[in-house]
Amino acid sequence: MQVLVAGLNHKTSPLDLLERTAFTRSGLPEAIGILRDRVGQAVVLSTCNRTEIYTICEQADTTADEIRLFLADFHDLDVEELAAHTYQRTDLDAVRHLFRVTSGLDSMILGESQILGQVRSALTLAADAKAVQVPLSRVFHGAIRTGRRVREETDLGRNALSVSFAAVRLAQRVLGTLQGARVLLVGAGEAGKLVARALHMSGVSEIVVANRTLERGEEVARPLQGRAVGFDDISSIVREADIVVTATEAPGYVISSELLASVAQERVDRPLFVFDLGVPRNVDPDGGSLDGVTLFNIEDLSTVAEENVAKRAEAAVEAEKIVEHEVSRFSEWWGSREAVSIVKALQGRGEEIRSRELDRALRRMGDLSPEQREVVEALTRSIVRKLLHDPTRALKGKAARGRLQAVRDLFGLSNDEES
Repeated sequence: MQVLVAGLNHKTSPLDLLERTAFTRSGLPEAIGILRDRVGQAVVLSTCNRTEIYTICEQADTTADEIRLFLADFHDLDVEELAAHTYQRTDLDAVRHLFRVTSGLDSMILGESQILGQVRSALTLAADAKAVQVPLSRVFHGAIRTGRRVREETDLGRNALSVSFAAVRLAQRVLGTLQGARVLLVGAGEAGKLVARALHMSGVSEIVVANRTLERGEEVARPLQGRAVGFDDISSIVREADIVVTATEAPGYVISSELLASVAQERVDRPLFVFDLGVPRNVDPDGGSLDGVTLFNIEDLSTVAEENVAKRAEAAVEAEKIVEHEVSRFSEWWGSREAVSIVKALQGRGEEIRSRELDRALRRMGDLSPEQREVVEALTRSIVRKLLHDPTRALKGKAARGRLQAVRDLFGLSNDEES
């Protein structure tokens, strides 16, 4: 059995393709159900920076191809285009990858804090769908433990820069001080809520939350001393805003370039900062070319990310050491689990041979008393037990964990026998 991850992220894929492979919260249960039927078990990690699918499988290449076909079918994509930007990792490389992701070491913003919760939510969703079993669950619990350790034991996890605070920093570059600025937040999801909270802490004067469900918008606006409006009011509120943040799962643009052009004409010498967190994008990219409008999206975080890497390089080294320690810890568990299954298979094979040969011998020996039969039974059990004693003891030791496949081949054990 192998741990496998297949997917794409901000390093391997253009934003356009990341948008088209992203899963909405409402679409994830259906996706996990399909994957469960196709590959047996799966956890889907879908964020603004990545779409990854984790599973346990027999044949990694075959299963990775199945995952690519699933992504292409589910999102109506060309599988060859998708394959050009996807990666796959197996066994400890896959485990290490997830541990680094969960620790914020593979994020666009090094050390960003939101990914740990996203990994935890991905596992919960898969468990609710009965799409995760013990080995894969153990991988994710190890990743969550690793992420917590990195945040608690290194400076990477102290005052960690997130997408939220990156948005504040970018807004400050465009507008200067944020004191007195007016903010429009479009969408009431977690990502937008965190950005709005960061802006609120930076001293903006007003935050207006536009959401399809007014009640949900009011829930987000209330702790920010803001107010909520419906989507129908977006056009008028944009005209009053200095900062617009969008973070919805809408399939199309919620703010058009035409609206931004109209706003720009009305407000000479008053810049508008727009931060599009949506994947897929919520704001027409053409709006970014207008005078007076500065539009940033997820891809544009790279400038802040480069500064962040330089500041956190030493902490990242310490975080990598924690990751390697936890990968080694997982490897110990995985190796011992596999060794135990082979021991059981070996003992089962020995018992199968003993029973078959004993039956054959007893038929030749004619009538035996119960006492005589018990002596023969005990003799055969003793021979098998003593014959397998040294091999099973060696299999349970650390030295044998790199030779498990050789043991399977030597004794003719299949994976079916081990399960």
